[in-house]
Amino acid sequence: MNKSILLLSVFSLTGCVVANMDSSDYNYVPYIQTFQKKETVGHTNINQRKEDLFACGVDKKTNLDDDTWGRGEGKPGESLQQVVTRAEKLEGCMEKKGYIVYGFDQCGPLKAPTGKCN
Repeated sequence: MNKSILLLSVFSLTGCVVANMDSSDYNYVPYIQTFQKKETVGHTNINQRKEDLFACGVDKKTNLDDDTWGRGEGKPGESLQQVVTRAEKLEGCMEKKGYIVYGFDQCGPLKAPTGKCN
């Protein structure tokens, strides 16, 4: 009798769990927008932010308006640790310049933004 109840419970639980299949819930702001000036969160000067990113070591040839530019972008022959170290150095430099570096989760998905990362 107990085995029947256990099996019934397992089947009931698996039938109740429905995953969110809307992939647009996982489209986040571009990486550049995660950098926000403390005094102007949500209204950061985009041109100054670009200049500050270049000053912090981003290659001036990089198109920062390209949504594919991001934290995990590796260069040919670069190890994962080198990518992580470079990203941490960039984010640390931007923080020294008065920026908050938000995580994508703090910005919210594009279809439900928090308003912090414009």
